[in-house]
Amino acid sequence: MKNKHTPIFNFKYSYPYEGSLLKLTGKKLTKEHSELVLRKTKVAQRIWNKYEKEVLNLFREMYKIDIPEKSIKVYISLIAPNSYSDPFTISLKYCKDLETNPISKRAFVYNIIHELAHFFAYTRKDTEFFNKLYIKTQKINLLGEHGANLHYLIQAVEFGIIGEIFGTEYAEYYRDWVIKRSNDNEYGKSAKLLKEDKVLMDKNCLEYIKKRLALLETRDVK
Repeated sequence: MKNKHTPIFNFKYSYPYEGSLLKLTGKKLTKEHSELVLRKTKVAQRIWNKYEKEVLNLFREMYKIDIPEKSIKVYISLIAPNSYSDPFTISLKYCKDLETNPISKRAFVYNIIHELAHFFAYTRKDTEFFNKLYIKTQKINLLGEHGANLHYLIQAVEFGIIGEIFGTEYAEYYRDWVIKRSNDNEYGKSAKLLKEDKVLMDKNCLEYIKKRLALLETRDVK
């Protein structure tokens, strides 16, 4: 019998956190809203549990890191405008049909992968593989701005893991959707360059980028 994976990421509902976010919109937290978030939190945990072990193993391999954390709290919100890696928050604002819609379920998992890419970058040393690549992208100034340089790597990881878990077609579709939806901001710029550079949409994406950055550094020296 295989050992059952115990989830590291534990989804939580925070009454004061959600209440504060609602207050910023001029609304008050109600009992009905709290009960709805609690239900969505349980659904989110069940969905994530199916993917966590595979996702974390891919991060270990791609980032070349250990994951010593035994438990990481992830807040679920129905009102947060975006998801964040600190405090780790996943917004379901645009995934309200999470229980029944396969597209929403995938979008939810994509969202976590994106924030995990940030989380493991921010919580590891500058000498770790991902962060050394980021320092190089900044030095070369690949896309001319901090956010786009960072997301060139973050999205490479995101699309790569999506490709590994759901298949290349899903990763390519999502990448092209990001380009179309966010063409003028850092997300669209970085996704567009990933496509132009033909960065692999699998677990070898960072190694591919490492070789490309080395080539660009050589050209700069010359």
